[in-house]
Amino acid sequence: MKIGVQLAFQQHRDYPDREMYKHEVRLSIDAEEMGFDTLWPVEHHFFDYSMCPDNMQYLSFIAARTHRVQLGTGAIILPWNNPMRVVEKMVLLDHLSDGRAILGLGRGLSKREYRGFGVAMAEARERFDEAAEMIVAGLETGVVEADGKFYKQARVEIRPRPFKSFKDRRYMVAMSPDSLDVAAKMGLGVMLFSQFQWEKVEPGLTAYRQQYRTAHGEDAPFPIINDFVVCHPDKRKAEEIARKHIVGYYWSIMEHYELTGSHFKDAGKAYDYYAKGAEAINATGHDAVIEEFLDANLWGDPDLIIEVCAAAVKSSVTST
Repeated sequence: MKIGVQLAFQQHRDYPDREMYKHEVRLSIDAEEMGFDTLWPVEHHFFDYSMCPDNMQYLSFIAARTHRVQLGTGAIILPWNNPMRVVEKMVLLDHLSDGRAILGLGRGLSKREYRGFGVAMAEARERFDEAAEMIVAGLETGVVEADGKFYKQARVEIRPRPFKSFKDRRYMVAMSPDSLDVAAKMGLGVMLFSQFQWEKVEPGLTAYRQQYRTAHGEDAPFPIINDFVVCHPDKRKAEEIARKHIVGYYWSIMEHYELTGSHFKDAGKAYDYYAKGAEAINATGHDAVIEEFLDANLWGDPDLIIEVCAAAVKSSVTST
């Protein structure tokens, strides 16, 4: 098992942005010293919800301040980025970090961020699929070209060239069944957030693994699981903190992504899964969803958290 830290740069309203970034940089450097294996800064724009507009740039700075920790993009939101530039910047990060870069891709979910970029959410899936194919190929060959619906890229050779394969270092956020299908077809590992009981998630992962093996003749990588973790020697204190901060994060998700809104229906098939999710939340109510969200994540004393993680490994679901 490898254990990483996701850097969310989130909800810093009590002190200036400059102080927030000093704190986040210090946290990233300390993570290596504390033995964590990977750093995963997010990509978000325009709002207090999360403030990291370019995780590749951030990781380039962290690469110069660290020596061992792997550097993963968690994730690059492809409909908001030029795919050729993603290939260039990831290869450059790999050179600067001596091969510690990990590619993580996503398609984004926030209507307000899509509006800020002037990109229609209804185009998100097609844009992601086109861009991801260009990026996966470009990172292996050093050549980027495309003649797609959204991306017209004349053949170019990037410099510096890739110096080793990203094959075992490429993932995508896959919270919906169609994203799991895309990951399997493209030979990508998957990143998932702990939102539901894993009994509900396992059928989708099983189908992904089977599809991956059929398409590529080998086993899929273990999934990367993003848990919110509260660890305290006193279980009751751990629950108190979890109910404050994990539940607080739940409400920030609801606000930023407008997950109970009707706009997912307007975004077409690309967001059918989230349209149905909005209907379910509205029908069930937040209280039940919050309890499931809490149960899906990790909180308790150290022994309990180790026990849960060990059980996950035993069932072949590796948490990082």
